[in-house]
Amino acid sequence: MPEIEIRGTTLHYQERGRGTALLLLHGFPLDLRMWRQQLDDLSSNHRVIAMDLRGFGRSRSTESFTIDSLADDVAAFIEQLSLRACVVGGLSMGGYVLQSLALRRPELLRGMILIDTRAEGDDATGKANRQKMIDLVRLQGPKPIADQMLPKLLAEGAAEPRPQLVTEVRAMAEACPARTIEHALIALRDRADRIADLPSISLPTLILVGELDAITPPAQAQNMHRAINGSKLIVIPNAGHMAPLEQPEPVNAAIRELIQKI
Repeated sequence: MPEIEIRGTTLHYQERGRGTALLLLHGFPLDLRMWRQQLDDLSSNHRVIAMDLRGFGRSRSTESFTIDSLADDVAAFIEQLSLRACVVGGLSMGGYVLQSLALRRPELLRGMILIDTRAEGDDATGKANRQKMIDLVRLQGPKPIADQMLPKLLAEGAAEPRPQLVTEVRAMAEACPARTIEHALIALRDRADRIADLPSISLPTLILVGELDAITPPAQAQNMHRAINGSKLIVIPNAGHMAPLEQPEPVNAAIRELIQKI
């Protein structure tokens, strides 16, 4: 797996294909392996890059971070790999990072894909729940975090017909270091509310959401769609919060269509 030195740490990534560059940012508490079906399929026509964000996957780091600092990492990554004017997609936490990047460094992007994410910040209940998870990971490590999150990540009823998918997601979540989980939960808890900033974005934007997403439901995708002028919203049937893994074919088709139009 290639690696690159970025802002004092080593970031790992996978890259396949040639053509228009598509950079993919994973969710929490996952890593670039969640994009394997996009790397396999979309690389037949495009240069597809999936990166492990700081502290996740093989990008090992014990330093704390914020959503904005992760966006700064991505900006430096784009510049060092000469990916200027690329299309960037982000799921959940990756979508928060992408919104920060699009608002602060729009010149680096040709388009953006917001997948199973939202623009609103955490409310008081959300912040309190993040703190409970922070306390839990400090005491017991990654496994109970995976236990809590797994039922929410996948569509209800997905586990029984596709046990391999559950195993795959659990493996990523349990492999995430406890320190990274703690840092990420703090970053998620304290992130900015972006909803009022989205109308300033003029990039071609695709918004994808699983119809059964329990974490960032379609109503929140609708809020982003209304705020970003000219954006396209697609609800993915029979998918939860992990639409690219649960229903890769319609997700990949929508991404391919966006890139072709740019």
